[in-house]
Amino acid sequence: MNIYEYIFTEFKKGELLPFYQNMYPELLAYATRLLGVEFAFQAEDCVQDAIFKAYQQTKTFTSPLQWKIFLYTCLRNEAISVLRKGKAQRNYLSQTEVDGTEDLSLDFIEQETITLLYEAINTLPEKYRTIFELSFEKGLKNAEIAQQLHVAEITVKKQKGRLIELLREKLKGKMDEASLGLLLYLLENQF
Repeated sequence: MNIYEYIFTEFKKGELLPFYQNMYPELLAYATRLLGVEFAFQAEDCVQDAIFKAYQQTKTFTSPLQWKIFLYTCLRNEAISVLRKGKAQRNYLSQTEVDGTEDLSLDFIEQETITLLYEAINTLPEKYRTIFELSFEKGLKNAEIAQQLHVAEITVKKQKGRLIELLREKLKGKMDEASLGLLLYLLENQF
């Protein structure tokens, strides 16, 4: 039984702790991304509304995948509703409403990829997590990172290279080769 099957089984029983411990953060990240900076403060409300709707429909779900798709669809619809009411994101709505199924699939794949990436990063030794945070998340240049960590710039470059190798090892088998290659290419070029 994989983690989503376990969470789904517990959710159907009314046990929400495994859900909140494992899926809530990824749903919150997805909602925050959909809402953008201006409306990110409403992400938790959207997630809670989606969870409530899924909980009301618990008896109708026959598989973890059906349940998960329902959650993401509800969450996406809640976010769109917030954006519509705010009328500040008209461009976003016009793009996402053209073909909601295709956009949801892409959003779902993107969020799954981000979740896998961060799960892999969290298992790395601290020095590589620090390099990732400073370079990728904060956008610092090698010289700035070297200065902050009190190491030579060449050390930062080598650690970045090793970081990419470690991520490749950790993500191999969890993603298809093309997706993994593209993700690592994007990370390498970000650095």
